[in-house]
Amino acid sequence: MAQTCPVCSRKIMCDSPQKGDVAWEETYCSKYCRLYSEQGLEKVPFEGGFARHSGQKRWPRIAIPCEMCDKEIMLVFDIEKRNRAFCSRKCWNNLKSCQKRGIQKTLNMLSFLYHRKMYYSDAWLSPSVIAERSGRKGIMCSPTTVGLSMKRWRKAGIIESRLKGGSQHGHEYRFIPKGLKGMTVSQFIYKWNNMSYAEKISFKTKEL
Repeated sequence: MAQTCPVCSRKIMCDSPQKGDVAWEETYCSKYCRLYSEQGLEKVPFEGGFARHSGQKRWPRIAIPCEMCDKEIMLVFDIEKRNRAFCSRKCWNNLKSCQKRGIQKTLNMLSFLYHRKMYYSDAWLSPSVIAERSGRKGIMCSPTTVGLSMKRWRKAGIIESRLKGGSQHGHEYRFIPKGLKGMTVSQFIYKWNNMSYAEKISFKTKEL
């Protein structure tokens, strides 16, 4: 039986995410419901004074920063807007401009690893698990592709690796949040992809 969200009782769609869903949230149905719970929010009265809303309450809007420009945006209790991340198409296009191919694949993999590290104890993940989770949104990649991508982001300082138990070659990966140096995953991808080799070396050694 499918698990339901502890906040709104919706079915959690991480196994077969649809439009507006994310594939890495396994405890709540959405970013909205996670924040609603974490912030201890409650429903609020309807505004406007309409008689039909008398005594009724609605889900509150939740302010979050855009993952690219930090502009305040609002998450609302809506099936297609509950996982909103960017304030505009412009910000999404700016992120896409930093990588010619596979930006959605990169963002999905790193966001999944970041989320796993922040909220779940089993943060070490194999390439096959990362590939399978990315594929749930139709963004197909092989474990080999994941391994190559993780090698790149390990050099950037946001991924660490270890040999999988009993293996001399297979690796598992885990996110290093402090490697973001205060940025979001999207901001880090954009910055790293636009830096020269010398800038990357300097950036990695710079402390917050």
